[in-house]
Amino acid sequence: METVVSRPAEGAKDAGKIRVLIADKSAHYRETLRRVLDQYPRCKLVGEAGTLNEAVSLATAADPDMVLLDFDLVVKQSAARLRRIAQSFPALQVVVLLADYSEDYQRAVRERWGYWCVAKDQVEEHLG
Repeated sequence: METVVSRPAEGAKDAGKIRVLIADKSAHYRETLRRVLDQYPRCKLVGEAGTLNEAVSLATAADPDMVLLDFDLVVKQSAARLRRIAQSFPALQVVVLLADYSEDYQRAVRERWGYWCVAKDQVEEHLG
Protein backbone atom coordinates (compact mmCIF):
# COMPACT_ATOMS: atom_id res chain seq x y z
CA MET A 1 0.00 0.00 0.00
CA GLU A 2 1.52 3.25 -1.17
CA THR A 3 0.96 6.30 1.01
CA VAL A 4 2.17 9.81 0.28
CA VAL A 5 2.10 11.82 3.46
CA SER A 6 3.32 15.11 2.07
CA ARG A 7 5.31 16.82 -0.65
CA PRO A 8 7.19 20.08 -0.13
CA ALA A 9 6.00 23.24 -1.83
CA GLU A 10 7.77 23.98 -5.13
CA GLY A 11 11.37 25.00 -4.38
CA ALA A 12 10.98 24.58 -0.61
CA LYS A 13 11.83 21.78 1.77
CA ASP A 14 10.58 21.40 5.32
CA ALA A 15 12.85 23.78 7.22
CA GLY A 16 15.53 21.81 9.00
CA LYS A 17 13.63 18.52 8.90
CA ILE A 18 14.83 15.23 7.48
CA ARG A 19 12.12 14.00 5.12
CA VAL A 20 11.88 10.22 5.52
CA LEU A 21 10.27 7.56 3.34
CA ILE A 22 9.69 4.11 4.85
CA ALA A 23 9.82 1.12 2.50
CA ASP A 24 9.19 -2.23 4.17
CA LYS A 25 7.11 -5.26 3.23
CA SER A 26 5.63 -5.52 6.73
CA ALA A 27 2.76 -3.15 7.53
CA HIS A 28 3.37 -3.84 11.21
CA TYR A 29 7.04 -2.82 10.96
CA ARG A 30 6.13 0.32 8.97
CA GLU A 31 3.75 1.24 11.82
CA THR A 32 6.56 0.68 14.34
CA LEU A 33 8.92 2.91 12.35
CA ARG A 34 6.21 5.56 12.04
CA ARG A 35 5.87 5.63 15.84
CA VAL A 36 9.64 5.84 16.28
CA LEU A 37 9.92 8.73 13.79
CA ASP A 38 7.09 10.58 15.57
CA GLN A 39 9.41 10.82 18.60
CA TYR A 40 12.00 12.83 16.64
CA PRO A 41 10.96 16.39 15.77
CA ARG A 42 13.79 16.69 13.23
CA CYS A 43 12.26 13.83 11.17
CA LYS A 44 9.16 14.12 9.03
CA LEU A 45 7.54 11.05 7.51
CA VAL A 46 6.66 11.79 3.89
CA GLY A 47 5.50 8.38 2.74
CA GLU A 48 5.27 4.63 3.23
CA ALA A 49 5.67 1.82 0.72
CA GLY A 50 5.25 -1.94 0.90
CA THR A 51 7.11 -2.72 -2.34
CA LEU A 52 10.17 -1.43 -4.13
CA ASN A 53 8.04 -0.14 -7.01
CA GLU A 54 5.91 1.85 -4.57
CA ALA A 55 9.08 3.23 -2.97
CA VAL A 56 10.37 4.45 -6.32
CA SER A 57 7.04 6.08 -7.10
CA LEU A 58 6.92 7.76 -3.69
CA ALA A 59 10.54 8.90 -3.91
CA THR A 60 9.56 10.79 -7.04
CA ALA A 61 6.31 12.15 -5.60
CA ALA A 62 7.38 13.03 -2.05
CA ASP A 63 11.03 14.09 -2.58
CA PRO A 64 12.45 12.49 0.61
CA ASP A 65 15.92 13.11 1.99
CA MET A 66 16.19 9.56 3.31
CA VAL A 67 14.69 6.14 2.61
CA LEU A 68 14.59 3.46 5.29
CA LEU A 69 14.60 0.45 2.96
CA ASP A 70 13.90 -3.17 3.90
CA PHE A 71 16.70 -5.36 2.53
CA ASP A 72 14.17 -8.05 1.61
CA LEU A 73 12.50 -5.67 -0.85
CA VAL A 74 15.79 -5.29 -2.70
CA VAL A 75 16.64 -8.99 -2.72
CA LYS A 76 13.20 -10.15 -3.77
CA GLN A 77 12.36 -7.36 -6.18
CA SER A 78 15.59 -6.69 -8.08
CA ALA A 79 18.85 -5.21 -7.00
CA ALA A 80 19.15 -3.57 -10.43
CA ARG A 81 16.13 -1.46 -9.54
CA LEU A 82 17.97 -0.16 -6.47
CA ARG A 83 20.88 0.95 -8.64
CA ARG A 84 18.45 2.88 -10.86
CA ILE A 85 17.00 4.58 -7.77
CA ALA A 86 20.47 5.67 -6.71
CA GLN A 87 21.20 7.07 -10.15
CA SER A 88 17.85 8.88 -10.35
CA PHE A 89 18.13 10.40 -6.87
CA PRO A 90 21.86 10.97 -6.18
CA ALA A 91 21.28 13.11 -3.06
CA LEU A 92 18.92 10.57 -1.49
CA GLN A 93 20.34 8.84 1.58
CA VAL A 94 19.40 5.15 1.62
CA VAL A 95 19.57 3.21 4.87
CA VAL A 96 19.12 -0.52 4.35
CA LEU A 97 17.27 -2.24 7.18
CA LEU A 98 18.60 -5.71 7.94
CA ALA A 99 16.75 -8.39 9.90
CA ASP A 100 20.00 -10.40 9.85
CA TYR A 101 22.67 -7.92 10.92
CA SER A 102 25.56 -10.27 10.24
CA GLU A 103 28.87 -8.90 9.02
CA ASP A 104 28.35 -10.72 5.70
CA TYR A 105 25.12 -8.86 4.95
CA GLN A 106 26.54 -5.52 6.07
CA ARG A 107 29.61 -5.96 3.90
CA ALA A 108 27.53 -7.04 0.89
CA VAL A 109 25.31 -3.94 1.11
CA ARG A 110 28.25 -1.55 1.63
CA GLU A 111 30.38 -3.05 -1.13
CA ARG A 112 27.60 -3.51 -3.68
CA TRP A 113 25.69 -0.27 -3.20
CA GLY A 114 27.64 1.84 -0.72
CA TYR A 115 24.63 2.26 1.58
CA TRP A 116 24.46 2.40 5.35
CA CYS A 117 23.01 -0.62 7.13
CA VAL A 118 21.04 -0.70 10.35
CA ALA A 119 19.62 -3.69 12.20
CA LYS A 120 15.84 -3.51 12.19
CA ASP A 121 15.78 -3.76 15.97
CA GLN A 122 18.31 -0.88 16.36
CA VAL A 123 16.77 1.85 14.17
CA GLU A 124 15.75 3.99 17.13
CA GLU A 125 19.28 3.94 18.58
CA HIS A 126 20.70 5.25 15.29
CA LEU A 127 18.18 8.07 14.94
CA GLY A 128 18.96 9.49 18.34
